[in-house]
Amino acid sequence: MLTYKSDHIKARQIVLATTIIGRTIPKPANAPESFRLLVRELRSLAMELNHFLVSEKNFRIHRKEV
Repeated sequence: MLTYKSDHIKARQIVLATTIIGRTIPKPANAPESFRLLVRELRSLAMELNHFLVSEKNFRIHRKEV
């Protein structure tokens, strides 16, 4: 599992703001930059990697382009 990294600027700002306010950290809406870098590196080696989200309701799979 990839975590919030310092290279993911938007997520870092959200985590800092929620920590200061005292709320729980939200689940990430998109992939961090480290995951996108991994995808680009694998594509350069002619390998395809996709990012899928599985919904807790009805176990529907939602594909997201990275």
